Amino acid sequence: MPYRIGKALAYAILLWLTGFVWGSIVFMTPALKSTPAIPYISRNPAISFPILFIWPVVTYLLAKSYLKGAQDKSDEGRKLGFVFAGVNLVLDLLILVLVLKAGFSFFLSATVWLAYFMLAAIPWLTGRSLQRGTTS
Repeated sequence: MPYRIGKALAYAILLWLTGFVWGSIVFMTPALKSTPAIPYISRNPAISFPILFIWPVVTYLLAKSYLKGAQDKSDEGRKLGFVFAGVNLVLDLLILVLVLKAGFSFFLSATVWLAYFMLAAIPWLTGRSLQRGTTS
């Protein structure tokens, strides 16, 4: 478990909410909503591609903020990454797939899995970088 689980969960939910809010904006904008799908890459590129550019920056900043007080930044970064990816996967499943009825085909897009990978990897890489910076 991450050393500050409440903060880790709050940051993970904040990340998910940024994607959800952007998706809501896209679905309320007819020109963006009608963007054609790219089979197996993205069901809605107007949602997924901006998120793939925004989330790395936000994830890095949140991870850096979270990890500044951690003893073993690399290990805590790995744990934080699992929390970020896991919470987003669960919220996507519960809210998007089940409640909003996007269907399990939501998970057939490469951009979805790339986003989960980034959410897991960026905090870990940030922690490794911060760990090296403190030991040098």
